[in-house]
Amino acid sequence: MSYNIATKSKQEQETIQYDLMSSYWAYKERRGLMSKPEIFKYIHQHFSDSALQDHLIQRYEYYKTQ
Repeated sequence: MSYNIATKSKQEQETIQYDLMSSYWAYKERRGLMSKPEIFKYIHQHFSDSALQDHLIQRYEYYKTQ
């Protein structure tokens, strides 16, 4: 199944990208490529909006349990 995210709104595209990043961080932690403090540090350094930081951390925790 294939979806073209370019046809979606800008907000939906960003939400999809944030979910992809969060799942990738969870993958990297499981593989031992990044630690949880490194992931949190990256989130806080690269995203200034505190609501977005909370969202990313929440999604990361969700994907970590999958």
